Amino acid sequence: MSKLKVVHIKDVKGERREPPRTSWILCSEKMTGAQNLSMGVNETYPGGMVPEHKHDHEEEVMFFLSGRGTFITEEEQFVVEPGMCVYNPPGGLHKIINDGDEVLRFIWIYSPQLAGHRKA
Repeated sequence: MSKLKVVHIKDVKGERREPPRTSWILCSEKMTGAQNLSMGVNETYPGGMVPEHKHDHEEEVMFFLSGRGTFITEEEQFVVEPGMCVYNPPGGLHKIINDGDEVLRFIWIYSPQLAGHRKA
């Protein structure tokens, strides 16, 4: 039986990326031993973005906590703001632009987790 794991964001080194954003992986096989999902927090800074990408096999859920931005897929685009939850199915190209004036902060969850979140 697995043991309960508790992770505090202040104890995790954020991964800074360009365009300007930081991501903290809080739950994954590497961090907690999780087998079926990974979870973290992303902060995308004003003028920054999560560049267009897709996940071939992973479902992704994002819950927006603060800020405002634009979520863009091949078929549509819409404003994201605090309180919104977005489900992105496998294979869906998407990007998120912070076109607001404050940090766009959201929680992300992948299932199954990305290969980079697993132990080698």
